[in-house]
Amino acid sequence: MTERGSARWLESEGVTALDASELARLVDRTSERELRHRLIGGVREVALREIFRRMPEYLRPARAAGFEAVINWQITGAGGAGRTVDEYWLRIHDGRCTPVEPQPTPPDISIRTDPTTLLRIVTGNEDPILALLKQRLTVRGDLAQAARLPKLFTTGPA
Repeated sequence: MTERGSARWLESEGVTALDASELARLVDRTSERELRHRLIGGVREVALREIFRRMPEYLRPARAAGFEAVINWQITGAGGAGRTVDEYWLRIHDGRCTPVEPQPTPPDISIRTDPTTLLRIVTGNEDPILALLKQRLTVRGDLAQAARLPKLFTTGPA
């Protein structure tokens, strides 16, 4: 376990071994400032890769029935190889969530945020609506569909 405000758990690829409950507790116990400081460079890449790798596991198929959308996630602050954002594309279709290659057509929903806000939202430590109101998250495209997204996924401790 880590002390409040410390993010030593983010220093290595150990984040990939954490279960959802432990990750949520650690994010809750780590200050916003420390999370922002740690979520740069290689740690940022590992954390983002893990978030999007796990996302299909947390989809609630019954709630996603009838929901059809391609979602483009734009995570700011990349800074590597001339990039300013990292992009992840997901498709929700037939009660399933699958990663897809970048699409030539615009996505149904485009979500832009920083890695700290994303980590806090997916672990249940920040409400996506409040993040939107605080302008830490922007949403474009089909806003009615986007409003349904938080109910389609489990967040936080199980």
